[in-house]
Amino acid sequence: MRNQLFIVLITMALIMSLSAGEKVNFAGDWSFSEEKSTLDEMGRAFIQTKMSVIQSENDMTIAKTFETPDQGEVVGEEKLTLDGKECKSEIWGGTPRVSTANWNEAGDVLKIASKITFERDGQPSTMDLDEEWSLSEDGKLLTIKHSSTSDWGERNITMVFGKVEKEK
Repeated sequence: MRNQLFIVLITMALIMSLSAGEKVNFAGDWSFSEEKSTLDEMGRAFIQTKMSVIQSENDMTIAKTFETPDQGEVVGEEKLTLDGKECKSEIWGGTPRVSTANWNEAGDVLKIASKITFERDGQPSTMDLDEEWSLSEDGKLLTIKHSSTSDWGERNITMVFGKVEKEK
């Protein structure tokens, strides 16, 4: 009886240690859900309506689709490493963005910190942006807690995206 209890405890410890190192995978196509999101007075302004995420063990590519009144759908792409290294990309026609992505200790929340440098009326302007990505409902909902600070003010919103199922 004692040996059986010992074997059960060792097996449980092994399973827990193996699963603890697994990171959440955000890969897939995602569609913005305004009903499930918590927005501010700016509403849907500057919020992507669709995202396509490709994720491998240490890399992530995010294609974000924005709807603009004058240009229609505009797609921007961002490439990140998921190990805290600085990644540089350009958004909105050449605007530089520098980001770092790190996991929380449990590996279920991805934290992305970015600095975007704009030129506004010939003067440089920056936006500091923090996002926390997490999954719920068996991977069918992606929640992004977004906070940003810039010359335009502060923004604190929660965006929720539903996973788009592939047609069979």
